[in-house]
Amino acid sequence: MRSKLFLVAAMVLFGSSLCLAEEGGAQVPAALETTVETAIEENIEPVLDEGWDRGVGKVTPEMLERFDADKNGELSNTERETMKSTMRAERLTRFDADGDGKISEEEKRVAKDARKAAKEKALKKFDSDGDGKLNEAEREAMKAERQQDKAKRLEKFDTDKDGKLSKEEKAAGKKIAQEKKGKVLDKFDADKDGSLSDAERETMKAAREKNKAKKLEKFDTDKDGSLSDAEKASAKQQKQEKKQLKEQKQNREQKQEKKQNREQKQQRQQKQKGKKK
Repeated sequence: MRSKLFLVAAMVLFGSSLCLAEEGGAQVPAALETTVETAIEENIEPVLDEGWDRGVGKVTPEMLERFDADKNGELSNTERETMKSTMRAERLTRFDADGDGKISEEEKRVAKDARKAAKEKALKKFDSDGDGKLNEAEREAMKAERQQDKAKRLEKFDTDKDGKLSKEEKAAGKKIAQEKKGKVLDKFDADKDGSLSDAERETMKAAREKNKAKKLEKFDTDKDGSLSDAEKASAKQQKQEKKQLKEQKQNREQKQEKKQNREQKQQRQQKQKGKKK
């Protein structure tokens, strides 16, 4: 009984600390604000774990699938403890910005902001009936898309083909993502403030739609308004061939430049020899 009361008291105190952090309006350090963006980019979707910001976890269908080791349709006490300890460890990894092994008031606030932003993002994308929550069908749609995204990431970055991404593979993927983000900002961040405004996003969207239309016109051979796997493969092959031709051209130009440099060097050396005579 005492342990239950202690748990309730701890949860109340934790919830109160979150409220105080919000009411105090303390400014969140820039490093922690960056953590919010990182968290969202890493697919932290609290819709799947409503209650994680309170130090516990609601047993959603996704959590049940993840932690129900014996697949009996419910979590035993051991499985619940595994779920809680795993989720707490993951929260520390994602939100413990100063690395002190605990979540400070500022970090709690950042975590809550991340949860809110991620939930809004999920609802905007998958709440097809607009009721402000995800029903079973909508959750399945979200889950299916995530599985596709995961498969794409594995196909692209799982170099050792072990079915998971190592730290090195994740780092490589993150580097490519940062480079891609940099290219997008270079192209569409007109005011150079390091982020895309609504107007700049609309410009980017229009450019992508235009590019998509060009691809359809060029590769949609059956004219059904979308690219089949075969048509995508054809487009990818042509892109690779174009890249190879560009690289070959660059190599030829570099060789030609080196040749010219050698010839010019030889001419200078001959002139110097002539002067000495």
